[in-house]
Amino acid sequence: MINIRKKGNVYQYGFEVGKVNGKRKQITKSGFRTKNEAFAAGQKAYNEFINDGIKQEYEMFYSDYLDYLMKEYF
Repeated sequence: MINIRKKGNVYQYGFEVGKVNGKRKQITKSGFRTKNEAFAAGQKAYNEFINDGIKQEYEMFYSDYLDYLMKEYF
């Protein structure tokens, strides 16, 4: 979910991407003149985050993952 808020004379978008070390991690960007501009940019950034996150999941082969697992945990 994308949050839009006004900071001074400009608008800012933000969305939560998860928890890191028990703290909420957010992506934010400000400097948009209108609320609609901020929402459009936020929607684009959120879609890129979602698509890139899924894409990064599959970049490692299963055999590479097993090698990593064996090296790090055994």
